[in-house]
Amino acid sequence: MRCEICGTVIKGKAYKVIVDRSELIVCWRCANRVGSIIEVIDLSSPRRKLNKRTYSYKPVRSKKTNIVEEIVEDYSERIKEARNKIGITRDVLAAMVGEKVSTIRRIEEGMLQPTIGLARKLEKVLKIKLVERYEEEEYDYYSYSQSKYDITLGDVVEFKGGD
Repeated sequence: MRCEICGTVIKGKAYKVIVDRSELIVCWRCANRVGSIIEVIDLSSPRRKLNKRTYSYKPVRSKKTNIVEEIVEDYSERIKEARNKIGITRDVLAAMVGEKVSTIRRIEEGMLQPTIGLARKLEKVLKIKLVERYEEEEYDYYSYSQSKYDITLGDVVEFKGGD
């Protein structure tokens, strides 16, 4: 059995302590350092069986794929050129996409980047490409899995004072 705080192998006696309203089985070092002892457990006794934790912290590389949508960098030039090519004014374009004229002007001047929703509307009206979609791979290097070592409280928490 391993100490639920520091992870060392417990031989002989283990101590059940209360740490912040939680009961933990710990070694003698951790029992003297944190919490208050409520029971001493003799591990050499054959009739005493304790629950064993089955999940632990093991480095595993897993991949997640996210679809990302971004506005193209030269959106302002594309919008202005397409609007002029069609031959409509900012007023008409603003009415067609349901935005203010000042918003269209700021977008064409490059002072305001359109939202994905507005960019989609502009794409439909102007028949241009403003939104690029691509897959972004994200790696999660750590996950919980079964192994011979249990995760301990000491792996997750930093105790105040003490050592």
